[in-house]
Amino acid sequence: MIFMAEIAFTSYKSPLGKILVASSERGICEITFSTHEDKFVRDVSSKFQSNVVRNDARLLSIVELLDSYFKGKPIRARVDLDLRGTDFQRQVWSEISKIPYGETRTYKEIACAIKRPKASRAVGNAVGSNPVPLIIPCHRVVLSNGSLGGYAYGTMLKRKLLEMEHAQGRTS
Repeated sequence: MIFMAEIAFTSYKSPLGKILVASSERGICEITFSTHEDKFVRDVSSKFQSNVVRNDARLLSIVELLDSYFKGKPIRARVDLDLRGTDFQRQVWSEISKIPYGETRTYKEIACAIKRPKASRAVGNAVGSNPVPLIIPCHRVVLSNGSLGGYAYGTMLKRKLLEMEHAQGRTS
């Protein structure tokens, strides 16, 4: 197997659990809530055909950004991303990125915003494949009836993120 450029990773202990972050030379390429570093490294290595090595110093700025987020500050800084996905997925992720801190949008609203009003289910699939949660705030997308819908890391974590943002949005 021929490896491309090296990918750096680090971990961050958030109030809601351990977060693992990986970055290529182009930008953040993977974020996950997990304590399984070995599996994360294997998965990222396989997905990007790259060597993956811990490099906390290289990812200090994203750790500071996550720390700020969990202290109630929206992620406003421009973050370089290395996203791998279809044109449709990228369109959905771009639209999700516009959802303000502490607010939600429905899958249907996202579908309409990208001019694909009948694609709510496909939007849901694209939301579920978001490789950089929190940076692209997929937890802010809910069902039309107001219920949470799914979340790759479980609806309890989704609820906690939304509650945190809503509470902090009132006090910021």
